[in-house]
Amino acid sequence: MKRLAALLLVLPLLAQADTTLRFCAAGSPKTFDPAMTDSGIDHVANQPVFSTLVEVKRGADQLIPGLATSWSVSPDGLAYTFELRRGVTWHSAEGFRPTREFNADDVLFTFGRLLSRPGGLGGAFAKALPSVSPYVVSLGWEKLIHKVEKLDDHRLRITLAERDAAFLSALTHNFTMIQSAEWGAQLLKAGTPQRITQVPVGTGPFQFKSFRADSVIRYVKHPTWWRKDERPRADQLVFAITPDGSVRAMRLKRNECDIAAPVGPAELAALQRDPAIRLATAPGMNVGILAYNTRRPATARLEVRQALDMAIDKAAIIRTVYGDAGTLANSVIPAANWAHDGTLRPAPYDPDKAKTLLQKAGLLPLNITLWAMPVVRAYNPNGQRMAQMIQSDWAKVGVAARIVTYEWGEYLRRIDAGEHDAALSGWMGEPEPASTAAQLGCGAASGSFWCNAAYDKLLTQARQALRQEDRKAYYVKAQRLAMEQLPWSPIAYGRLAVPERAAVKGFVLDLDGSMYFDGVLPR
Repeated sequence: MKRLAALLLVLPLLAQADTTLRFCAAGSPKTFDPAMTDSGIDHVANQPVFSTLVEVKRGADQLIPGLATSWSVSPDGLAYTFELRRGVTWHSAEGFRPTREFNADDVLFTFGRLLSRPGGLGGAFAKALPSVSPYVVSLGWEKLIHKVEKLDDHRLRITLAERDAAFLSALTHNFTMIQSAEWGAQLLKAGTPQRITQVPVGTGPFQFKSFRADSVIRYVKHPTWWRKDERPRADQLVFAITPDGSVRAMRLKRNECDIAAPVGPAELAALQRDPAIRLATAPGMNVGILAYNTRRPATARLEVRQALDMAIDKAAIIRTVYGDAGTLANSVIPAANWAHDGTLRPAPYDPDKAKTLLQKAGLLPLNITLWAMPVVRAYNPNGQRMAQMIQSDWAKVGVAARIVTYEWGEYLRRIDAGEHDAALSGWMGEPEPASTAAQLGCGAASGSFWCNAAYDKLLTQARQALRQEDRKAYYVKAQRLAMEQLPWSPIAYGRLAVPERAAVKGFVLDLDGSMYFDGVLPR
């Protein structure tokens, strides 16, 4: 009887015990400011905290309401009027307690920062903390967005300078995540605007709690999240930062995490043999590339880029680095995308012709740097091994490549600064091809610094066309131009696979590889 009584006392406590969802992340975020980053690691860390006006249905390419409950477009396709969701509460943070719910002022603040225009809180904040959103540049939003105006607390209008069929889809991207104007005003008044990069305040399913670089990020459930009745959540979300893919796989097998960021093909094959592990998969809206810095004297020359490209045995890279988790890329647009040109044929592997081109250019022997990604991605599961294979291939044609690598955040920063000659990188795209194609637009952070007016014109025409078949025709021309000029050597399209414990409930891998943790329970 005593044991029964003790058990009855314990059962309510067990029922109330917190649930914790553990994610083995691939790296530390360099910022918690979604507006100013194009890093996939940053995106994954910010997604639990923030919301966007428009969302994409999980595992599909259908646009659904987010912080905007509905929208309408003017007959000329230039004015977008949004009805904003009521009753949306903001997170609290250390030193901040919101006094109001989400409204149009927060959208004005977010877009004011993104566009860095004078006037208003957003413009003042952008002046105090100068930064440039890479997506604003690649999508041409400085010219595209004519004005953003508040109609009332729950209605907002964005007017474009020209028609853009991709605009609504762009509002689902992480860089448009809505931030708190009240938090921004408080930071500006205190003279500490940089804290917006360290302490994220959003309206999303989880509230940021703490971060220890290269170790752990902790979040707690936002109790008044506006979707709380639709999607169950764990009480706590923990990111265990684990850069090494083999260690992530080991931790998953040991039940030290519930979901892990993508791992390499060898680890994936081993995990598939474990009945306690299963894979969440998607076709892979991505492309792994080698970017040539066109600001460097050698790689600025087309014949050099052509030679370096045809000297790479890409089929061998697919077999060795990807196994059955990758296919040979023939374009800068992912094969799974509706705009992809399947008729393109990349230059065949031809080391003899490559050497002849370099000899005619008078550049042999050639010494360059080859940068190797330090992280595992579906589009490049082993950057170091790939770099070694390219180094070996180039050595056969008289090119001596010195392999360089850094921690991921530093790697991206230095590439953006143009310190490389050639760098391995990639892009996780989405069903709307505009942002992927725009990575090679003038001013984009593509690692190439390539700028071609004809290419940019084709992208503009594709965005303005209303019919998908017309849009595809422009994107096909853009792809062919990019493959002729080779600012990138496309290497592979990677199949997406995220390993998880078989007990996990509700995890869905998005088409673009996005990982969301609301609606997910550890068991």
